[in-house]
Amino acid sequence: MVVETQQAASIESNGIMVKNVRPMTVVLLLAACTTLMMTGHSMPYPVLAPWLIAHNIGMGALGWMSFAFSLGNLIAAPGAGYLVIRWGRRPVLIIGLLTIVIVNLVTPYIDGLIPFVVLRFVLGFGNAGIMPAALAATADIAPEERRAQWIGYVSGGISIGLIIGPTIGGVLYDALGFAAPFNVSGVMALVAVILVLFIVPETRPALVPEPTDGPSRSGFGDIWRNPPRPLGVLATLLVVEFVWTFAWVATEPAMIRQLYQQYAYTATMFGVVVGVHGAATALGEFGFGGLSDRFGRFVLIAIGLVLHAAWYIGVDQAPQYTPLIIASIIAGLGAGLVIPAIGAAYVDISSADQRGRIAALKEMVLSLGGMLGPLFAALTTDYLPPAYFFRGATAMILLASGLAAVMIWRYGRRLVAVGAPESAVEG
Repeated sequence: MVVETQQAASIESNGIMVKNVRPMTVVLLLAACTTLMMTGHSMPYPVLAPWLIAHNIGMGALGWMSFAFSLGNLIAAPGAGYLVIRWGRRPVLIIGLLTIVIVNLVTPYIDGLIPFVVLRFVLGFGNAGIMPAALAATADIAPEERRAQWIGYVSGGISIGLIIGPTIGGVLYDALGFAAPFNVSGVMALVAVILVLFIVPETRPALVPEPTDGPSRSGFGDIWRNPPRPLGVLATLLVVEFVWTFAWVATEPAMIRQLYQQYAYTATMFGVVVGVHGAATALGEFGFGGLSDRFGRFVLIAIGLVLHAAWYIGVDQAPQYTPLIIASIIAGLGAGLVIPAIGAAYVDISSADQRGRIAALKEMVLSLGGMLGPLFAALTTDYLPPAYFFRGATAMILLASGLAAVMIWRYGRRLVAVGAPESAVEG
């Protein structure tokens, strides 16, 4: 077994020691990879509802697709976190991106719901290590005073992908048919693979053998024996992540049912709405992601969650296109505040040798929410009015914001902000 030592001055890439690699260059390359990954991953998104309608399948089937993806992600996440530490960041990124390539290029040849669901499981399984690897690489090289900002750059790549992917996917589907978004998305993910293979360096710190006279630190054992402190902060972050994810995916089938069948949206219109949300999220991450470094993580989390609730209110109350676009912008800005603050908070309370496993634990919680939400939707979407889902999600998000506010009250505004007094984070 191994533990991490202080990072070397050079970074290994493709078997060659690359001297004086600028950390910001690595972060921007990782952001480019996550952009290409999410562009390809989200491009088929507007296609799923028309495909189900054409095959006379209820919208609840979207829940089974999301359930299968999250189940695969949940199963793979523990091993992915271990491999991020054991193998390094680059190999895990490459495996995840190659999975996207293969699944998307195969999907157009699939006919029937069950094979489609199986492919979503495979995609979720292979995807499990992408974000833990990217965030661990960012944490390896980010200076403390700019940690949230740099994590915002990498996670912002996902938001940029959400701008490009659904919009292009909707246009491709309307113009060229079902196969086009999947084929193009496979090519986009392949470009990301090439970028990682030949340009992105390995950032994992040097490793030395762990002493043999202590307990093993394999798997998640060291997390349970020596968890990040304070435990209340870790638990709150995980609860917020679960609620945030559950609310989003549990309402997806009802949202698509409402937009396509009741509001008569086209795939292009739906892609634009999702793209605008992604653009606003990217603006929040790139423009305001560093605010939690100054004002505290939970301050930004609480505010961002309140703003994010506008999405569910808009889908419920704004059938016209323009009001829904406005709600999408407000909600996206909220998401752009929350994502970097949560990511930086995990890094703040974990040691260097815990980061890969903490990132995997985070992915497991996200996958659990992403699994239970779609399961709930699959069992209820075809029987309950869509408004029930949106109002329930609004209540959940506001409760999560209240929980973040309790953390501010309990520990103080700068609980996990850079430079917080040590006494504030004990216990």
